[in-house]
Amino acid sequence: MIYRIVTYDKVAERLKGYLPIPPSVLAEVKRIARFAPQDDGLGEYPLDEDQTRKVAAVLGFNPEPSRFYYYVEPFEPLEDDGLQQIATPRQP
Repeated sequence: MIYRIVTYDKVAERLKGYLPIPPSVLAEVKRIARFAPQDDGLGEYPLDEDQTRKVAAVLGFNPEPSRFYYYVEPFEPLEDDGLQQIATPRQP
């Protein structure tokens, strides 16, 4: 399971983007987002402005809480989406 920060536009109330959370900082982000020990990690975890700023500092992005809602959400990537990158480019 991968977690990501998801942004929703406050005016349009539509998904605007997402940023994967690296495993190396996931525990810190979960702590900031106040995941409870009994939480299974599934579902949305809305971030308030203070949490958003702290998570942004950990992940290195510039938050805009006046324009966007921020959430921590789980994401299960597709095992095979047919778009696998080639490890080494082919020579002509």
